[in-house]
Amino acid sequence: MRLGVEQVRNKQFGVFTARQVLREYTRAELRARVDRGEWVRVFHGVYREATTSPSPELRVEAARLSMGLTLLAAAYNTAAELHGFAVLADQPTDVLGIQAARSHRLVVHRDRVDVEELELIRGTLTTNAARTAVDVARTLTRLDALATLDAALRAGVSSTALTAELEKQAGRRGRRQAAQLIGLADVRAESPMEWRTRLRCIDAGLPPPEPQIEVQTRNGLRRIDLGWRRRRIGLEYDSTVWHSGETAALRDNPRHNWLSTEGWTLYYATAADVYHHPHHFTTPIRHALGRGQ
Repeated sequence: MRLGVEQVRNKQFGVFTARQVLREYTRAELRARVDRGEWVRVFHGVYREATTSPSPELRVEAARLSMGLTLLAAAYNTAAELHGFAVLADQPTDVLGIQAARSHRLVVHRDRVDVEELELIRGTLTTNAARTAVDVARTLTRLDALATLDAALRAGVSSTALTAELEKQAGRRGRRQAAQLIGLADVRAESPMEWRTRLRCIDAGLPPPEPQIEVQTRNGLRRIDLGWRRRRIGLEYDSTVWHSGETAALRDNPRHNWLSTEGWTLYYATAADVYHHPHHFTTPIRHALGRGQ
């Protein structure tokens, strides 16, 4: 890469515009690099090198340059990425703008925002953490919204801050959903799929399960993803990443045997169950909880 383009790239989170390129390259050279896959178009008139990861900072800067703006703020899921509590990947870049617009890769939201609701994260302007979490909780599906709120709590956003932000958003679309889910959010949950599994249990009318239950067995401390401690009923999210491979049985079977010795009954949920067939685990758990009452 020629020096002038390299310098602007380094100042712009890894992106550069066609206009900047054409100061040192011909249009044919620009086109050739794109055709060879060396440079990748991010948004109209803005490129990155193929070896440069499309971070949220890079994408917001690319949107700003493409729109010809001096400042641009990240919002919604892109802001959640910057704050470290996004639960969805490969989403369009969300920014705030004067005129709403949408493409498959860029969404411009025409939302009112006060100066105190903005902050800088690693040089990128974004809505603050509480505003971001509530915005996402209003607009995503219930499964992803609760997962985001749980992640926000784990990232250090307080329930008080979420409630205060919710009050400021009176009358906005999805506020009722956000209000309900803020009341269910739990900092103890550890992964997005566990958070979604927990909501499926609640929506099925089960008592809210306790996340990350620690059980002291005769063979050491064991942890259960979700459960009902008094009834000694546990629910594990069966991740194909964690619960597969040659060592999975060696790791899981003794653990589950010791929990059974302590009187625990374990149930399991897969991703397909959580997203499409939650009754596969909620119905047997309901029956188990109902026995002996």
